[in-house]
Amino acid sequence: MNVRIIGWLLLSLLYIGSVCAQQGSAEDPVVGKMGSVEIKASEIRRIIDAQPPELRKQMTSAGELDRLIRNELLRQSLLMEAKSKGWDKKADVALMMERAKDQALLQLYVNNLARPPAEYPTEDEIRRVYDANKAALAVPAQFNVAQIFISSPENADRATAAAAQRKAMELAVKAKASGADFAKLARDNSEHADSAAKGGEMGWISAAQLSPEVRSALEKLDKGEVGGPIRTSSGWNIFKVQDKKASSTRPLSEAHDSIANQLRAHRAQEIERSYIEALISRTQPSVNQAEVAKLQNVK
Repeated sequence: MNVRIIGWLLLSLLYIGSVCAQQGSAEDPVVGKMGSVEIKASEIRRIIDAQPPELRKQMTSAGELDRLIRNELLRQSLLMEAKSKGWDKKADVALMMERAKDQALLQLYVNNLARPPAEYPTEDEIRRVYDANKAALAVPAQFNVAQIFISSPENADRATAAAAQRKAMELAVKAKASGADFAKLARDNSEHADSAAKGGEMGWISAAQLSPEVRSALEKLDKGEVGGPIRTSSGWNIFKVQDKKASSTRPLSEAHDSIANQLRAHRAQEIERSYIEALISRTQPSVNQAEVAKLQNVK
């Protein structure tokens, strides 16, 4: 055959191979790269598909996928490094790897045995649990507040404490005056640097995070109202309530999936425990204590 024809055929085959490789890459694109390690979309799909159904939805958000890919890149990079240094060939490591493999198989097998029926729990069961646990699903009241803080530690001397109290009283009068610019007063006078820089803004705070004396004072204030000064262990606080939300109970629509997952997890534990108890009942394990005693003397 003519040499030119042979050369042309070889070039054609190389070109076709290149095109096929590019098409394969398009069908299974690289979604992450770290040095020489590449992660393809199919690998991530396999990881997600191997998870329990209740976890798959959580893993497919943009943030979770990004975290999964980064973790997998790091895992594979470290694994490659360990293998390049021969760690997989060490006897003790090989034993641990074999046991880890067995443990993974065992865990997957038991998880499958213990998986509750797909129809569990029913909507009625979820509703009953919701109704019985409304207290635990309570959302505390929340306050969107701004503050002016004057430091006055409990161990401060009398003169320093008196001066701090006087300053707090004077600022409270100014803050409560009609048309007062609370944000400016906070920027110019508050001794809490972070909030002072933002005009006293503290953002939304749950009632559960507040000390009893502060919570009690804020509950009495209406939206836009200023209260204080209030004495706390660290000093004096003057608060302005920007907005507030009354305490409430999470609706069933919000708590539904969480309750369902908890019920499924609890049922899976019950199924697993019952299965293991039945297995032990059928085939009682025995231990050769004489041989165990010999093992105790091994050094």
